[in-house]
Amino acid sequence: MELKIGNLIAKLPIIQGGMGVGVSLSSLAGNVAKHGAIGVISAAHPGYLEEDFEKNTLQANIRALKKHVIKAKEISNNGIIGVNIMVAMKNYKELVKSSIESGADLIISGAGLPLKLPEYTKNSEIKILPIVSSSKATKLILSYWKKHYNKIADGIIIEGPEAGGHLGFKADSIESDINKFENNVKDILETVKNLEIEYGQKIPVIVAGGVF
Repeated sequence: MELKIGNLIAKLPIIQGGMGVGVSLSSLAGNVAKHGAIGVISAAHPGYLEEDFEKNTLQANIRALKKHVIKAKEISNNGIIGVNIMVAMKNYKELVKSSIESGADLIISGAGLPLKLPEYTKNSEIKILPIVSSSKATKLILSYWKKHYNKIADGIIIEGPEAGGHLGFKADSIESDINKFENNVKDILETVKNLEIEYGQKIPVIVAGGVF
């Protein structure tokens, strides 16, 4: 079964997670993509091994991000490479621009609502996939993108309260959130289905952390 995201076709319907500070870099992402899935590089401090990381953190991260995207594309023989960029990160816009400039195929974005992502990716071919954990967030992001940018998501990634991410679940209600998250998934799928009909566009849904 293939995974189609716009004109991108992954032979294996798997997206490797974006794990920060040296885990999801070119070696991992490149080899994942080489074998037919989608490799993802994390934009969370990819430049931590650069000599000037302590003094010029942003420039070190941008330089390393570009370097790792290019290297991953080479390792994968031009396979599908994405970048995971958290909305909560400083210099979010610069990291998005750097991903485009380096030739990444898609951007995955969570840890906040990526409302301005279409603005930053305008006039590029890069695919954009928000991470959501509720139908409310799904409706908000997609309706905002459609209204302000006439853009619909190229895919939706659902992450639950057991994901290793930053999704806004509260510690005192985590067990309840875990137990009822199946209903959230159903609600999101129904929301996406309705939006597909409204917008006349297929929106693939990928389930991630804590969802199977």
